[in-house]
Amino acid sequence: MPTSKKRINITFDEDVYDALARLAKSRAKPVAGVGLSLIEEALELQEDFYFARIADKRLARKEKRLAHEVAWK
Repeated sequence: MPTSKKRINITFDEDVYDALARLAKSRAKPVAGVGLSLIEEALELQEDFYFARIADKRLARKEKRLAHEVAWK
């Protein structure tokens, strides 16, 4: 059955591939699955960094703030 997921090809240096293969072996998972997991984790971290920069800019401004409890009532 064909998959609806998108595919990409990635070319790795031998050292990077070997490290990925060792990690996959230690987790008893396929190399592609471990690679996908690492890419998803990296994307989440990038999103966190993006929103942290926005938060830092907002906190740098001297404005009146609401307490957490007040904001979520």
